[in-house]
Amino acid sequence: MRFVAIALVMACLGAQAFDLDAWNAQRDLHMREVARLRTAYSNCLQRIEHPAEEVTVPVETYTNGAVRLVVQARRAQFFLDSGLVWAENVVVRKFGPDGELETRIDARSCVVDRFTKSGWAEGAARVMHGKTALGGRNVYFSSPESYVRVFDGAVLKTEGVRREEVKL
Repeated sequence: MRFVAIALVMACLGAQAFDLDAWNAQRDLHMREVARLRTAYSNCLQRIEHPAEEVTVPVETYTNGAVRLVVQARRAQFFLDSGLVWAENVVVRKFGPDGELETRIDARSCVVDRFTKSGWAEGAARVMHGKTALGGRNVYFSSPESYVRVFDGAVLKTEGVRREEVKL
């Protein structure tokens, strides 16, 4: 009984630190961005005319000019009116301020918004962050927030985490 009381107190203390309204607002914002980018992806597919080949596009930089987010693709088309880049056989890389690779996303195709620095990878994709791999289908990512969400068939693999370090 004492354990149940302690667990209840701990849960209440943890609940006070968690802002459910802010979390829901952020989740809703992400879902609106997902819907916008999914639509943008479909629109871009209909407008592809003459994609460039073997393209590298810096999307985001640090204040010192170092690249923070870059898209490399076998084929890509720019849509200057909307700031969108459609890419096929794509690798998206995010670098830290020191130039070290932080995150890598491999996808068959995606659309990246150069203004919001976010994107939608349609179909299969794989995300690597350190020793953690996240795979699945239909992936949304936001560079400014360092946020990734897999919508279908998510598989998570990680190395170097001991069982006793995992806390629920």
